[in-house]
Amino acid sequence: MKKLIFPSVIFMFLSAMISCKKEVIADEESGARISSQNTSNETAAVTNSTHFGALVSARTTANRITVANKFGVSYVRASTMLKDFNGKDAAVGQYISSGFKVILNLNWAAVSGPIPFPKDMVTYKQKLGAVLDVYKPEVAVIENEPTTQGYHSGPIEDYITELATAIEVCHSKGVKVADGGIHAGYVQQVMKGGKLLGKALDVQKLIDAYTTLDLDYVNVHTAGDGNSYPDGILPQVADYLRTKTGKPVMSNEFSVHSSSPSLIKSMVDEFKAGKYEYVIVRSGESKGGAVPLHSGTDLLANGIAYRDNIK
Repeated sequence: MKKLIFPSVIFMFLSAMISCKKEVIADEESGARISSQNTSNETAAVTNSTHFGALVSARTTANRITVANKFGVSYVRASTMLKDFNGKDAAVGQYISSGFKVILNLNWAAVSGPIPFPKDMVTYKQKLGAVLDVYKPEVAVIENEPTTQGYHSGPIEDYITELATAIEVCHSKGVKVADGGIHAGYVQQVMKGGKLLGKALDVQKLIDAYTTLDLDYVNVHTAGDGNSYPDGILPQVADYLRTKTGKPVMSNEFSVHSSSPSLIKSMVDEFKAGKYEYVIVRSGESKGGAVPLHSGTDLLANGIAYRDNIK
């Protein structure tokens, strides 16, 4: 993912470092300048508390569990590749047996460059149903960042079809479902109105689709840099999405590009103020400049700040 630099704010919106070894992750460009536009305070489906969790990059699932326990979280993010699922995902099983609630990315295939969204919905239903017959995640997240160019190819309408199919299957299994994540910067562009191009236009199409799809959550991704995250942005984005779609909001990934403990504190505070139901921090390095919150199985200063401020 390329780093975008703007006159007033530096933001980097990153791809996820998925814990499952089957998935190969590449950084890709996403997001755009975030403004301070005000939105309506008239919100729908607001949660009473925020459940924080972690996506930990480590060599073994055991080490990821150790770090997650040191964060003091009950929620972890994992991923399963539908195309290759053979009846068992060892990492997911280990998280569940260790007492964690899993926010599970359900991706069609491992990413080794942009891959098309699946079009054979008969096979897709069978594969998705097979996973959900074995595992019941806290929330099923369909694909990872559908508007990130390095992950996916094809028209966004293909993703909307996949998501609608996934909602049907997930709900038939009693599992809540979220989209794969839209970046806060693109949402800000949509909020401003006017002519939209490229990925911002795709995000507008997704938001429009979410008004009618039976999603349980709208999923927001973002990243922070420096010593603090701009005040009010995450609550404004959340208010807009709740008002527009009628759905609660969550984030199954935010990352930091500075080791500053105050940056973590400010982002945690903003998510709380925005009343996001689930929030997952990414702790791991990336080509785009994300930094971890842990080293080995020990928490760094920013990881301690995360642990202390999510209470």
